[in-house]
Amino acid sequence: MTWHNQDPLNLSKEEWINLLQDEKVFNKIGLEIVFFVYKQPNYQSNATEIGEALGGVSQQQVTAWNRSIAKKIYQKLQKEPPFNSRGGKRYWNVLFDGAVERELDDKGNFIWKLRPSLVSALKRLGTSDNKTAKIES
Repeated sequence: MTWHNQDPLNLSKEEWINLLQDEKVFNKIGLEIVFFVYKQPNYQSNATEIGEALGGVSQQQVTAWNRSIAKKIYQKLQKEPPFNSRGGKRYWNVLFDGAVERELDDKGNFIWKLRPSLVSALKRLGTSDNKTAKIES
């Protein structure tokens, strides 16, 4: 079963804005992750680069944060996540998509690309000095 280009929730820009503004879903770290990737070329990065941007945390920690955000989104929306090929629940691709061929960057890291509707929501959001999101006027 392939997961590439499958958006498990098909969230609209407005739904993403509501989620991004919910501190129970996106805390400071969650916002820093999505805004960092948003600022990268083609709205994509990898867990290692994200970790470096967040002060040198491991890619495993970044992956855990991404999973945590996704779980909170599923809980808030009262939906069940899809299953992965091993029968477990698949969370990682709520915020991001990747290539079925496991597309890698020039350093051999798996690429995470923000969902288009999340990019649209982030275009409407700004950051203050303390990196919390707010709607721009």
